[in-house]
Amino acid sequence: MKKLLVIILLFLLPFTTGCWDKVEIEQRVFVTEIGIDKNGKEEGINKMTVTYQYPNINNIGKDSGGGSSNFLITTESSSVFQAGRQFMTKVPFPFYYKHLKVVILGNEFLKEENLIRVVLDELNRDTKINKRVRILAADTTAKEIMEASFNKEQRTEGTIYATVRDNRNTSSYTTKSLADIVTDFDIAGVTLIPRISLDEKGSFVVSGGCILKNYHFLDWIDPVENKVINLINGDMVIETIDVIYEQNLISYAISETETRRDIKVDDKITADINVQVEGYLQGYTLSDKSSIENDEIIMNMEKAIESEMMKAARRTISHMKEVKADLIGIGEHISKYHPKEWDKIENDWDDIFSEVEINLNIDVKIRRIGLTR
Repeated sequence: MKKLLVIILLFLLPFTTGCWDKVEIEQRVFVTEIGIDKNGKEEGINKMTVTYQYPNINNIGKDSGGGSSNFLITTESSSVFQAGRQFMTKVPFPFYYKHLKVVILGNEFLKEENLIRVVLDELNRDTKINKRVRILAADTTAKEIMEASFNKEQRTEGTIYATVRDNRNTSSYTTKSLADIVTDFDIAGVTLIPRISLDEKGSFVVSGGCILKNYHFLDWIDPVENKVINLINGDMVIETIDVIYEQNLISYAISETETRRDIKVDDKITADINVQVEGYLQGYTLSDKSSIENDEIIMNMEKAIESEMMKAARRTISHMKEVKADLIGIGEHISKYHPKEWDKIENDWDDIFSEVEINLNIDVKIRRIGLTR
């Protein structure tokens, strides 16, 4: 019996040699960012300029060898992954896309509907791509953004990704993943992705947004408009609003919002949107004769904040109607709660949205006034 067991173990020994096809970590190129630009060619298949960023593995850890923390390589190509195959003649190891964090679309590329379709479809179909990869729109070339940021990267995931990863600190832009964008196009045909640009010092800034509708560029929005859209959609994070009240500056910090919609579909579509905003005074100065404990003063402050927010909201709604972009989900609401009516108007929704009567009401409450008098 023992001899038989020994024979079986010897027979199985060749099959227990471990992962024979494993690839060591230093023998992979981990792509973290991809930038895509239009290269200006009207003919031929290579209409894109694709830039890859990947970390210098030898520069990570206590025994790092120094040098640049990242590498950039660029090529003209017909697609994102074709570029990767072309890069194989320039780098010794295969590319690995599981750690891809950010895709940046250049300003001229954004105007090419067919190229946007190709890229988003390619990224969405590929099983190696994490569908939570963040998508950004550059108001310059994507390559310029990446060149300006990669030397400053002190982390393998990249500072751009660290900035837009969860967007818990500001509503001046709206983080969008690949999955979010595909869902937006399927449901509403329109999406809003963060705008990334370069400031005077050459550093990147993420602020405002880019409206994409049916895979083509519509317009840019500024940070204030982005805040309004997040407010109406119930996606507002902690945000501070500065308002002049009786020639004094008051800073109001929003801590909680709630949005309720009542949309009627008759001969004319009417959308009543009520937004409840709660927050506290971050800072304020008043004359010596005034007391913040006066209820009337608090109510007047609330009205001043409401007035400022309504002014921004009216401008934002007017802009959305002008470019025919329903970024506040009115069409989605109708499709869910009035499906029969939606079937009749879906094909003409772009024009109908511009005529929708939107009655927005913002109710501001100051819940805390601070500790000092």
